[in-house]
Amino acid sequence: MPNREPENVIWKEADRERVAGMLEKGWSAAKIGQAMGISRGAAIGRIFRNDRLRALMKRPPKAASPRRWPVKKVAAKVKATPAPVVQLPAPPMRFVPLAELKRGDCHWPVSPHGAPPDQHLFCGAGTRKGEKWCPYHQLIGYQPRAPRHG
Repeated sequence: MPNREPENVIWKEADRERVAGMLEKGWSAAKIGQAMGISRGAAIGRIFRNDRLRALMKRPPKAASPRRWPVKKVAAKVKATPAPVVQLPAPPMRFVPLAELKRGDCHWPVSPHGAPPDQHLFCGAGTRKGEKWCPYHQLIGYQPRAPRHG
């Protein structure tokens, strides 16, 4: 274990007096460190190891700054009524295997659970342009998010 010098050797009494004066003037730890030739972190460490300097470092909290924009007043919460349930008739499913699916076919799986991989079947009904599922299966697959607060 290296032989370390005690705290009073690191900063002489004159240095502590100089730092105390800087703290009383409201200098930041970065400015104190720069003036003493050490880093900001080292200055903070040395200040907090000395009880007298630590007491000078504690300042009253700053007053809250005024808001730039006024706070919007939120209207009283009104219980949301659930959206009406939309029901579409089931599309005419074609039961298409994966290898035969084309770009306008519904990719909704309709095979029974546990079917062998070569027997996976998909809906195959027509879709809207750019969609993977037909409108009927979109209603099933895309559920609206439940409110998180309330």
